[in-house]
Order: sequence, then C-alpha cells, then structure tokens
Amino acid sequence: MKSWIRMSTTIAVAASLSGSLLTGCSSGKPQEAAQSGQKQPIELVFYQTGNADWKEEDFMKNYGDYIKQKFPHITPKFVPVPASKSMEGLISGGQQFDILIFSIGHTHLNLLRNDFQFDLTDLIKKKNIDLNRFEPFTIQQQKEIAGGGIYGLPLSNTSPVIMYNKDIFDKFGVPYPKDGMTWDEIYNLSKQVTRNDNGTQYYGFLASPEHFLKTNQFSAPFIDPKTLKPAFDNPKMMTFLDNLKRFYQLIPPPDGKPLPGGFFASTAQSNMFAKDRTLAMWSHFSNAALNFPEDLNWDYAAMPHFKELGPGGPQAYPGYIYISKTSKYKDDAMDVLQALTSDEYQTLRSKTGVETALKNPTIKKTFAQDLPKYKGKNVNAIFPQTYAAPAPLTEYNDLAWKRLNAAVGDIGRGNKDIVTAVREASELLAKDIEAEKPKK
Repeated sequence: MKSWIRMSTTIAVAASLSGSLLTGCSSGKPQEAAQSGQKQPIELVFYQTGNADWKEEDFMKNYGDYIKQKFPHITPKFVPVPASKSMEGLISGGQQFDILIFSIGHTHLNLLRNDFQFDLTDLIKKKNIDLNRFEPFTIQQQKEIAGGGIYGLPLSNTSPVIMYNKDIFDKFGVPYPKDGMTWDEIYNLSKQVTRNDNGTQYYGFLASPEHFLKTNQFSAPFIDPKTLKPAFDNPKMMTFLDNLKRFYQLIPPPDGKPLPGGFFASTAQSNMFAKDRTLAMWSHFSNAALNFPEDLNWDYAAMPHFKELGPGGPQAYPGYIYISKTSKYKDDAMDVLQALTSDEYQTLRSKTGVETALKNPTIKKTFAQDLPKYKGKNVNAIFPQTYAAPAPLTEYNDLAWKRLNAAVGDIGRGNKDIVTAVREASELLAKDIEAEKPKK
C-alpha cells in the first residue's frame, strides 16, 4: 500500500500554469521573487520515507520541478530510501541531508533518533509564516515534540475512513454505510454482508491494524510519555481493541484453520477489497483509494464513532517537512518549506488526491478534482468535523506499534484473549525499551 504522500498526477505540470515565483508571505500566496535569479546556485538534498519505491523522476514530478520553477538557483537532489529502509547506512556513509519529509509516525524514528532536528522558530518569524493557516493539531504535535519549539511544517494530512464496495451491498440487498454511524451500526452491517455465496466467502469489515491503532479515537497512548512504560492496558485502548476483535470474530476461519496473516496486513486487505472484491468495507487512510482500479464500484463513508465519545473523527496522521540541523542552506531551505506549504502548491496537491494540512476550506473543496475515479464520490467523508486529539508520542512508539500489531493478530485469530495478549505485548515492549536505551 502506497503511503501518505503518493500523488497520482504531476504537480509540476499544473504549477507551470501559475507562472508566479514565491517569497515569504504570511498568507501563503505566491508573490514575485526578483532576487531568485541573482542568488548563488546551491544544491538541496531531500530524503523522505513515505514512498520507498520512489525514484528521482518521481520526486521531480511531485516536488522537484515545482521547486526548480520557483527557485531557479536551487537544484533539488533526491536520495532514495535504501533497500534496508534505514537511514543509518546512508548516514554512516557520510550522506548529507538538507530537507527531510516524514510522517508523524516516522518523526521520532528518523528525525530525532538520528539527531537531525532543528528548531524553525526563528526562521518562521523571519519569513513571517503564519502558523494559524494550519490545522491546529498539526502545530500542537510539533510543539509537543519540540518542547515548545517547532521542527517541521505540516505538508499533508490524512486519517482513516471507510471505503466500501457498492456491488457487495447491492448483491445482498444491504444498505450502504453512511456518514455519522456508530461502531455498533457498522458492526450490524458487517454481519449482514459476511456470508458465503456459491462458494465465494465475503467479509464485512477489516481495518489496517497499524493505521487503525495509531489514530484511535480515544487518543489512547501506547507508552506513558512520563514514565516510558507500556500503556497498552489503558482502559480506552482495551475498549478499542475489543471493538476491533468482534469484527474478526465474524470471519469464518478458512478450512477450520486460524486466519492467515493477510487478514492483519494492509497490502493483503487492499487486494481483498480492490482485486478479489470479497471485502465489503475496508478502513485505511483515504489515499489508499488512489490505487483502486477504475472499474471498482466504491465510495467513502466517514469513520463511525463510539457512543460514549459522540460524533467525531479519529486522530489525524500528518506528514511534515523538516530542515536538517546539518544543512548549510537553512534560509534557502526555509523558502522551499514555505513554497510547499503555500496555498498555491497545496491546491495543486489537493487536486491530485492528497489531503492538505491547511485549514483553508476552499483548498479542501478541490480534493481529487483531477482524478476521474473520484467523480461523484463522497469526499466530504474524509474530512471530519473534528479530529480526536493527538495521542502523546515517544521515541519508542515504533517499538510499541510492532508489539501491539502482533497482539492484534493473536487476538483476531482467537489464539489469545485480549488481557493475555496485551499483558504479554506489554512485557515484551518493556524489554524492547530497556534494550534500546543504551543505544541513545
């Protein structure tokens, strides 16, 4: 499954129609930059973890060409993600980075752990950047991570949504899911479409566990940020896991055997939904739909809510753009950050199916306008009226996600009850954290 920054069309082509060059401006509107051509030529090195399969031409189509047009003196250089998917090998080889693009989930793992963080506060003031343009929670997350400072600007946003196969619901005469439903209502729909028809098994609902848990609507943490102790047994997290478990209990074990790993992996779930077309409802980030075939008869529905919480969305999962503290060209890099978070670029990006992190409702209304497959789709479902508050993050959250994902597999297969699975996962995570501390 492609990640949170995948685009389906070329930003640079659309950008060439705008014709304007950017300078610092608080509104995010492009202005003329008469000095750009007079500046000394420089090279800015980019690295991002969002699309491990990206080549240089992918980067240039989606970012680099736009940057070159706006800043002729800048040559963007893209460093692909290594086969190991780890930055450490690049760093040990002496690779320099200027601008880094990470999701919130990769920020601790790649930015802080490798000591690349740089506080942008002074540059934000110098460039007169208005942080009020961004969704408040995206800035809140950065300030929490940076202890009141800010390491990165929000580049994109996403959150889970329900995608459903209309043909399956039509086949069994079951009404489609709709915005504003509760989890109990979605569960009842799932029961009605989980059935075997002429030897083909249809499944009601699955969610990518990793993304589902990271954005849980209770804002339950994985690790206590003060004690750095596992927090899997938080009552809110236990409620969330119990809700997920009941959907797996509806699924008939194939040939009487435990469910295979594919039922807990986003790539396999995507195939069930978009290729095999045996999954009626699938919850993942909204941009998962970018890879759906054109003939798939699908639509969006907003994530359901828990009765005790009332209407409201899940947590968001923003993507951020950072300046490495090792960069020699921080001022120029900040110009690039401002350009990529401008109204102009964010509008172009939104039209290609990438959610903006800006509050601007006009930009949100342009979502996926350039993509025929989205015509007539309920795109409003991907923008909750309210997002759940961001759960606190720590430098060990990547370890926590792995352990809890494994626990979900045990719970979903019926191998372990929730209490046992969570207790064992917590014990293993505590050992993981202790083993990781000496490396800091």
